[in-house]
Amino acid sequence: MDTYKNRVRVAAHRGNSKYYPENTLLAFREALKLNIDQLEIDLHMTKDGEIILMHDHQVDRTTNGEGLIREKTLAEIKELDAGGWKDEAFKGEKVPTFVEFLEMMKDHPHMTLNVELKDYPAEGDDWAYISCDKAIALLEEYGWGDRIWINCWHAGLLEYIDKKYDHKYRLHGYYPFSVLKGEVTRAPYDYFHCVCLWKGETEPVRDREDFDLAIANGVEPWIYYSNDSEESWEKGCLRGAMLITANDPAKCIAFLQKHGWHD
Repeated sequence: MDTYKNRVRVAAHRGNSKYYPENTLLAFREALKLNIDQLEIDLHMTKDGEIILMHDHQVDRTTNGEGLIREKTLAEIKELDAGGWKDEAFKGEKVPTFVEFLEMMKDHPHMTLNVELKDYPAEGDDWAYISCDKAIALLEEYGWGDRIWINCWHAGLLEYIDKKYDHKYRLHGYYPFSVLKGEVTRAPYDYFHCVCLWKGETEPVRDREDFDLAIANGVEPWIYYSNDSEESWEKGCLRGAMLITANDPAKCIAFLQKHGWHD
């Protein structure tokens, strides 16, 4: 297992997304001003084959537009306002392409990325595989191959990446495995590098046995709680969490520093 600077690392979820419009260059620039260890990003492919950053399959929630990303060209995506939904102060922010993001990241050679692939395989549809391969090609072109975790909710796509790229990439999955989309045909702990452990809204922290099981299989336990609860963070860290993905990374770093778990 890799050696890390901090006992528990911090990933900025879609950038500094509590305060800035998620998955915009502004949100990532603001996150990079903090002492974070990682950026978490989401990728989709447009109708004309361009990779962009956005979480949802549709543009409705985080822009002033409507409809599926895969049914829009990049030019149509670029016409959208990706900031005003968060606050009028951010009106005019644009949806970034993956290339624009990677160009910005040239100034941050020591950062790591959690790259979530949001295009999922469907029967008779190669869309997700094309999107995946384009994203990986760009990561390699920009020299990120050894500084990434590739993340997906779809078991089939994770299995595809592990096989096609000969176990090259650190893969991030989810536990319990029943939440994974698609058919699980391999034991996930045989090829996962890390796993996000999450139980539910009322009691989100999984039992210690689940953390222990991941660790016993050589897999890093990571955690994410949408409400950025310090109580949940503390429980998770005491049970063995090695990374927290946070919407409010500054709050998370302050919490970890208080416990001596982050510099």
